[in-house]
Amino acid sequence: MRNTVIARRYARALLNLALDQQALAPVRADLRELHGLLRASPELAWLLGRGPLGVELRSVQMRKLLEGRLHPLALRFLLFLNARRRLVLLDPLLTIFEELCDQQEGVVRVQITAAHELSAGQLTALQGKLAARLQRPMKTQVTVDAKLIGGFKLQIGDDVQDFSLATQLALLRQQWLGTTLN
Repeated sequence: MRNTVIARRYARALLNLALDQQALAPVRADLRELHGLLRASPELAWLLGRGPLGVELRSVQMRKLLEGRLHPLALRFLLFLNARRRLVLLDPLLTIFEELCDQQEGVVRVQITAAHELSAGQLTALQGKLAARLQRPMKTQVTVDAKLIGGFKLQIGDDVQDFSLATQLALLRQQWLGTTLN
């Protein structure tokens, strides 16, 4: 929890710097690509975050690898994190940074949890209905949870709407037996 709070502070600071320098789009694109690389290569993530290199040597290596490939602000930010020994926060920090960028652009994040894999048609229809209701750009993420039995759940920000068969059965049980939900 504490690391998430710290990562959020750094992510917000980076967002503000990128906005001030009118460099949000290139910084975001570069860091999104770096985040993908770190997720695809746990070895690289380990080397950057907790590897055997000291701060100075890691800075030299980062400059050699990333200079000219990343926006200067993104590189300076990574070097700053290294100097503060905060590269271990890079994964959550980049995730939070992406969320903050979406908020800045008015993009709504929607989490869809379905009982089974949704077909392309089902997903398109659901996204269409959500887009009409929200009237804002949105990003959807779909996960599968067989415990739902049927139906789906939607999470839009802090609001959760549950259209799952498991919840409907639990509500029916509560009405019939007067018991609480599990």
